[in-house]
Amino acid sequence: MIHLTIKNLGPVKNTGMMAISPVTVFCGPQGSGKSTIAKVLSSCIWLEKSIVKQEVSEKFYTQYSRFRKLCAYHQIEDFFRTDTYINYDGDAYTFEYVGGRLHVSRKGDHTEYLLPKVMYFPAERNFMVSIEQADRVRNLPPALVTLQEEYIKALGGLKNPFPLLDGFAIEYSKQNKITYIVKGTSRVRVHKAASGFQSLLPLLLVSNSLSFGISKNKTETLSAEERTSLRKRIDRIQNDSTISEHLKTIMIEDLSKIIAPKCLWSVVEEPEQNLYPHSQKEILLSLLKDRKRNIGSGLVMTTHSPYVINYLSICVKAYQVAESLSACDDVSKVDDIIPEESRLASQDLSIYEITKDGDVRSLETYDGIPTDSNFLNLALSETNDLYDDLMDIEDETRRSN
Repeated sequence: MIHLTIKNLGPVKNTGMMAISPVTVFCGPQGSGKSTIAKVLSSCIWLEKSIVKQEVSEKFYTQYSRFRKLCAYHQIEDFFRTDTYINYDGDAYTFEYVGGRLHVSRKGDHTEYLLPKVMYFPAERNFMVSIEQADRVRNLPPALVTLQEEYIKALGGLKNPFPLLDGFAIEYSKQNKITYIVKGTSRVRVHKAASGFQSLLPLLLVSNSLSFGISKNKTETLSAEERTSLRKRIDRIQNDSTISEHLKTIMIEDLSKIIAPKCLWSVVEEPEQNLYPHSQKEILLSLLKDRKRNIGSGLVMTTHSPYVINYLSICVKAYQVAESLSACDDVSKVDDIIPEESRLASQDLSIYEITKDGDVRSLETYDGIPTDSNFLNLALSETNDLYDDLMDIEDETRRSN
C-alpha cells in the first residue's frame, strides 16, 4: 500500500500519514487542497513508474529544482515553500522532499511491482468536448493536453456506438472527426450537448479504453534478454552528453512504450461535475468497474458531492451482504442494486476530509461503512436546520399576533 504525507504545500498544512487505498477519496471545502494532494500523489506514482521503467534515473529528479518542475505538469510548482515536506512511500521507491531537495530510496528488487498507467482527469475536461477541434487550442494545461490525446485515441478506436447513460451513446465519424450524442433517432454534435455529457464523456471513454487496453496487453512481457537489451539502449541515451535532456526524455519514453503497463491508476477531479445524482451513481459504478478490471489498479477522486460518498457506502454494504450469503442463496438481488464488478471491500476504501485550516483527517467508519457525519452530509443537514429556524420565526410571529 502507498502512504503519503504532505506538509506546507499550497493550502495544505498537514495531511499526516495517509494510507492510499485502491479507492481513495478526498473531500472538503472549496480551496482546501483536495486537488493539490491528488496532484502530488499522481506525480509521485508517475515518477516511481518512470524510474522503474528506467525512463529517468534514480538521481535525475534529486538535482536542482527538477521535482518542482515535474509538479509544474499539474501547475502546482508555485505552491512549494521553504518548509514544504513530502513523503511518498510506494511499492518500489520512497521519495522524501525536504529542504527544497528530493531524496530517492529504492525498496527491494521490484519483482512484485505492477507497472501502472497513470491517468489524471482534471476538472476542466469538459473543455475538450465543449469546443470543436479543441486540440488546435494552444497553451492548454499539460494534464488537459495528455487527457485530450488519450480521448482522441479512444475515439479513433471506436467501432460501434459507445453507451453512456440512460440510453444515450456516442458515435464518432473518423472521416469528419466529429463526435455525436445519439439516442434513438436523435443525433446531436457533442459540443452542443448538455454540459453533463461533456463532463462525463472523456472520463467514461478514456477510463474504459485504457482499462480494456491494459487487460488485453498485460500478458505481453519481455524476455530477460529483451529487457537487458532495452536497459542497455536506455543507458546509452542517458549517458550521451550530445543529446539534450528534453530529447533524452522523448527517446526513452518512446523506447519504453514496448513495456506494457499492468494496471491503471486513475486520478479524477470531481467525477460528479454537472451530473444529476442518479448519473453520479452510474459514473461511479463505471469507474469502480474499470478499476476492478486489472489487479493492482487504483482510483483516486476529489469530490464536493455527498452523493458520491453515500453511493460508495452502498457499494461497500453490497459487498458485505454478498459475502455474507451462502452458496445456495440468491445473489441476483444484490446484483440488481450493485453489480459484482462495482462492489467494494471496506479495506479497499479510504476517505479523507480536508479542513478549512488545511489539515486532513480520515473519515470514521462504522462496521466498515463510512459514517454519515462528514462535511458533505453535514452541509446537507444545514438546510434542515435553516428550515427549522424559519419555522420557529414563523411560529413566534403567529403567537405574537
